[in-house]
Amino acid sequence: MLRKFKCLLLLAVCVCSALLLTGCWDDAEINGRAFVLGFGADSENDGYRFTFQLAIPVSGESESSGSISYADLTVNEITPAAAVRRLEKNLGREINFEQLSLIVIGESLSRESFVGLTDYFFRRASVRRQSCIAVCEGSAEDFFSSSATDKAVAIDAASTLQSYDAGSGNVSMDLFSLYKKLINRDGFFLPVISRLPAKTDGASEEGSEKSVLRISGASAYGQSGDYRGALSEDELELLRLTCGSGTGGALAVYDKFGKRYCCQVRESDCSVKCSIVADKPEFRMKLELVLVPLDAGGIDGGGYTAASIRHISRSAERTLQTRLDQLSEKSRGILGISLAGLQDIARQRQPDWYRDHGDDWENVFQRSDIIITVHCTAAGGGITK
Repeated sequence: MLRKFKCLLLLAVCVCSALLLTGCWDDAEINGRAFVLGFGADSENDGYRFTFQLAIPVSGESESSGSISYADLTVNEITPAAAVRRLEKNLGREINFEQLSLIVIGESLSRESFVGLTDYFFRRASVRRQSCIAVCEGSAEDFFSSSATDKAVAIDAASTLQSYDAGSGNVSMDLFSLYKKLINRDGFFLPVISRLPAKTDGASEEGSEKSVLRISGASAYGQSGDYRGALSEDELELLRLTCGSGTGGALAVYDKFGKRYCCQVRESDCSVKCSIVADKPEFRMKLELVLVPLDAGGIDGGGYTAASIRHISRSAERTLQTRLDQLSEKSRGILGISLAGLQDIARQRQPDWYRDHGDDWENVFQRSDIIITVHCTAAGGGITK
């Protein structure tokens, strides 16, 4: 019994010692780290130009103790690993990626092969869980350095791109959610983002040092990462409706006379059914939307009547039907990448057929039938002033 007690006591001492040795970071550990918030990659001769947006904590007893300084540092190297080693040597700090939230690919590099560069980060569990990739207009270096005051742009990227809908209580326009929804089995789309000067009180738009992020479209890639083409901002908005990621902002629709109406998407739901007809997949996609007209006064300035609401709803259905059919043709032809993850839907719902034809999916997808129906319900109200 005494021997068992001594063993338990020794075990307790060892556990306590381990806990003390692996406790919270002390000042020395904080001072020895630099946290990467954003990472950018650009083409550079025979290598690459890597930009690190760093948060560097300061601890101890100095006047700046407890503060965080931000720095954008650029390194020319042939691999991200080599760039990290050089940065650690020059800074005398460990480069930590646990706070990395945004990876930006420069416009030129985005049309080349860059998948191997991003794989370096996504082998890390923490990065894979919380970070997303986007393409920027121009260079990634300029993207991070374009504002003198918004040094933490990477960590705030998702919240900057969100909009709150007071009517439904939902948050939409989330960059991270959008990125996750746009990755399909047969390829992927990367949002294209840009930074614009923000309008602030007492400053003109051109003279403001603050900036905001804007999604201006998407770049399309095959399964191996080869560049296939681009989607415009309007096409990306349609794609988002089909993948259920929500939407933000306004949607322009037209009636048969060419009159334009501006609507906010309050709710969206997209369902897809898959069957095999003549040994090829037939997809039936149904998109249901609730829209709020934003035009003041309705059709004729006399307010929103039941007739005007029906008119706007039918106009929205015709507009979206035409544009979605065009996007569907583009996805099967030029891009070769399916909307709404159609390859995964075929694999899950027609497993026997997919087992025999899945290896030839790209050719099968070009011959598949995609039947899209749109149902819109317009809610009265909107902006009246």
